[in-house]
Amino acid sequence: MAKSLDDYKSEKRSLENQIASRRSQNARISGEISRLEAAYDKLGKIKRSNPDNAEKVRDNTKLSKVAGNVKWRGKYKDQFDNAMKDRATPAAKDFFNSIDAMQDEIGRALDRKRGEYNTGSAILNGLNRAWNNVAGIIRNWVN
Repeated sequence: MAKSLDDYKSEKRSLENQIASRRSQNARISGEISRLEAAYDKLGKIKRSNPDNAEKVRDNTKLSKVAGNVKWRGKYKDQFDNAMKDRATPAAKDFFNSIDAMQDEIGRALDRKRGEYNTGSAILNGLNRAWNNVAGIIRNWVN
């Protein structure tokens, strides 16, 4: 059974509704991405505005990640321990480690939202192509 002109018009209206819905979802996701980027930048500014403690904590974090099971000895180990003990308080270490953890979590959420936005854009492109196809069929039907 062939489709009638009313069927194509109904399909076109349905596609228009889906396109409008997807555009609003993409706009919402874009707003969420902007807010996540702003939060990520704010956390970065907090870390950058405390350079002494940030550098000490960053060095400590890198050392533990790079050489977790290595027994550090000698002059450099002593210098590192003294710098961490004297200049970076436990509260500062916790503070910066917490900020790093929050920034990492925001970064992961940001990646997920960017992927969701890209998927939504691909869906929107497909819907637009389908709408153009149906609109062309209707134009050919009417002419």
